[in-house]
Amino acid sequence: MTTTETSRPAMSAEESKDLRPEQILQAAQELVPRLRERAVEAEALRRLPDATIADAERARIFSLLIPRELGGAGGDVRDFANLLRILAQGDLSSAWTLGFLTVHAWLMVRFPAEARAELFADGTPPLVTMSARPPGKAVPVEGGYELSGRWGYCSAVMHADWVAVVGLVDGVDDHTANAVQGLDDKASMFLVPKSDVEVLDTWYMAGMQGTGSHDVQVNGAFVPSHRSIAIDAWHIRDNLAAAAYPGVLYSYDTRDVLSFLKPAMAIGAAQGLLSDFRERIERRNAAFTKTPMADTAPGQMRYARALAALRMAESSLETALSLIEQANESSTDELSHEVRVLLKLDNLNTYRMAWECIELILAGSGSSVFKSDDPTQRAVRDMQMLLSHLTIDEDRMFSKSGEILLGRATDADPTQNFT
Repeated sequence: MTTTETSRPAMSAEESKDLRPEQILQAAQELVPRLRERAVEAEALRRLPDATIADAERARIFSLLIPRELGGAGGDVRDFANLLRILAQGDLSSAWTLGFLTVHAWLMVRFPAEARAELFADGTPPLVTMSARPPGKAVPVEGGYELSGRWGYCSAVMHADWVAVVGLVDGVDDHTANAVQGLDDKASMFLVPKSDVEVLDTWYMAGMQGTGSHDVQVNGAFVPSHRSIAIDAWHIRDNLAAAAYPGVLYSYDTRDVLSFLKPAMAIGAAQGLLSDFRERIERRNAAFTKTPMADTAPGQMRYARALAALRMAESSLETALSLIEQANESSTDELSHEVRVLLKLDNLNTYRMAWECIELILAGSGSSVFKSDDPTQRAVRDMQMLLSHLTIDEDRMFSKSGEILLGRATDADPTQNFT
C-alpha cells in the first residue's frame, strides 16, 4: 500500500530554545478551521491530507511533550489534554491522528539513549505509529532480533517514519510482572523503520476513516538491540527518560498520559458540536413556525441541558487531571490501584456526559444534520467509533472498578487495562 512522504524541515537549536507549550496550543487553535475544511477530504483519503501534517509540523504540535533538551516544549499532561480538546473541535479523526503522533513521540523518549539519538537527531520529533495487538514474535540474533508479525489499528501509519510494535521474545523466561494491557512477561517494544514494514489496506470503517489505522506486517526484519526495550521497563515511572530528563512528565507511568487521549477528544468534539448547534438554533425555525428555535422554550431548554452535560464532562476531566498531577507530584511510587480506579471512573463519566451533550444536540437538530456533507453526522460517527474502544467498555470497566474498590480483585495488576 502506498503511504505518504512528508518533507520535514529540521529545527535549529535557536528555533527550539524558546518553544513553549502555550505557543503550540495557540497555533493548534488557529488550525481548527482548516481541520474542519479538510474533514471531508480526510474521510475520502482515509488519512489526513498532507497539508494537515505540514500545518501540524509548522505549529510544532509533535514537540509539545518532548523534553526541552531534545528541542521540545516540555509540556505536561494538562497541556496534552488541552491540545486534544482543541484539535477535536475541528475534526475528531484529525485530533486522533495528531494526538497519537504527539504522544508516541513522547513514548520514544523512553527508549535507550542510542535510539533517542537516532530519533531526535535533527531537532524534530519522530513520527511514529504504534500497536501492541496481537504481539509478534522476536527471535534473538547477533546484535538484535529478527521480528515478524502482523499488528492491527496502527493509527497514523500513513504519515509515520517509524513503526513501534510489541513482540514476544522467543526463548526468554523472565516471569516478572508486566502491567501493560495484560501482555506476556516476555513482551518488548520494537522500533522498525517504515521501509521495513508492509502497510496492509484494511481501514474501511464507518467512523474515524481519516485516521488511516491500517494493519501492518513485518516479515523477518532485523531490529538492533538499542531499538528494543522490555515493556515492563518501558511503561513504569522509573524508566530511562525519568533518569535522563528533569521534567515530571518523564517519570509518569505511560497510562497516566494515555488515559487522557480519548476523554479530552470526546470533550473537544462535544464543544465543537455545541458551538455549531448554538448557531443552528439561531437560524433554524421551530417546526411549523417562523420563529427561530433560539426564541422558543424547547430550543432554550435543549441548549441549556446540552451545556450542562458538557460542563459536567469538563468537570470530570478536570478532576481526573488534578488527581493524576497530585498523585505523581506527591510521590515517586507507582500509583495505587485505588487511584487508578478513581481516574478510570472520572474518565468514564467524561465520556458519558460528553455523549449526553451530543445526543441532546442531535435530538434538537432535525434531519438535515444527517446529510452526507454535514459535519455533524461525521463527528457523531467518529464519536461513536471512539466510544467503541475496548478501554471504554463500561460493563467491564465498572465491574473491575467495583471489584477493586470492594477488595475482591485477585489479579496481580487489576488495573492493567485502565488506559
